[in-house]
Amino acid sequence: MAIALRWVTLLLLLGPLGLGCAGPRESTAGLPAYAAPEVASASDWPQPIDDIALQINLEPLSLEVGVVVFDEGVRNPDARDARDKLRSVETRLAAAYLRDVLTESGQWGAVRVLPVASHFAALTLSGAIVHSDGRDLVVDIRAIDASNRVWLDARFHSQASASDYLDNTTEPFRNLFISIANQLRAAADNFAPNDMARLMSVADLRYAQELAPDAFSSYLTEENGYLKPNRLPADSDPMMARIARIRNQEALFIDTVDEQYVDLGNELGPTYRLWRRSSLEQADYLEEYTERASGRELMAKQGSFAAMQQVYSAYRSVRIQEQDLFELATGFDNETAPTVLQMGESVVRLGGTLDQQYAQWRRILGQLIAIERGSL
Repeated sequence: MAIALRWVTLLLLLGPLGLGCAGPRESTAGLPAYAAPEVASASDWPQPIDDIALQINLEPLSLEVGVVVFDEGVRNPDARDARDKLRSVETRLAAAYLRDVLTESGQWGAVRVLPVASHFAALTLSGAIVHSDGRDLVVDIRAIDASNRVWLDARFHSQASASDYLDNTTEPFRNLFISIANQLRAAADNFAPNDMARLMSVADLRYAQELAPDAFSSYLTEENGYLKPNRLPADSDPMMARIARIRNQEALFIDTVDEQYVDLGNELGPTYRLWRRSSLEQADYLEEYTERASGRELMAKQGSFAAMQQVYSAYRSVRIQEQDLFELATGFDNETAPTVLQMGESVVRLGGTLDQQYAQWRRILGQLIAIERGSL
């Protein structure tokens, strides 16, 4: 009995296998991804989101949206750390699923997952996973447009039960992503048509300014913290035509990367789902045990060796799924390199992780625009 109780004490100290994230991740554009607090207790969580329907009957907008891979927190230098690899997997899967829900709503233009934050899209969503253990998912989301106006800055909480995992085709925390999509559309409805048109102009100019700062530094001005057009280039401006061609090349790369996120979901999704379900079962059992112990209703049979085996079995199941995910995620990372793209008559080969490839690609685009301007 003493040995069995020590097992329970150990598992209670370990607690559910929640994943927390903290600290900003640098981007190639100098924009930090949104970061959650280093310590977030359950008292800081909002109430779980009830069942809601995705708004799909509104007039669609042509605004392009970029969903940045969620923040994964401080990384462990030990490459063998399974939890560190799981954080990386979860941040990418969450961003891809949010992309899917936004696309499903039909309310936006192209919605793409970005490896790091950039000025490519007129509206950029960044997020951080505050807590995830299969039962509770808590995320912080910030949506900011090209003019520096914040559309959404909120914490979302969704709770899943065992029944939510019975259908393997449905995301257990779908309500959380639907709530983000609905609130984002509600924020868009606060803009007048002229405001939306001005925002798209700002987005084009800011992207051009990022690639060719010398040529476009005077086109935007800041007022009360927000960017607005100071003047607009002529419709026949050859420099804007070059920028448009460069932007199409970047879209080509992002769409290529997007296919790899789809592969990630197909390959790792089922195992990730099993891991979350095992984590939920462990969290539920440990919570019930704590309530019984605190109420002094712990019966001898509840503290039996068979009951302790049930706790350990749940714990072991989580660890098995965790290790499977680690091996799959490691294999996926190794398969992401290289990416081969064609630019006119040239072929570009990019290596490394997806965010490293994106940084390389943007440097190439910057050099290309400099060559076209004759500054290289």
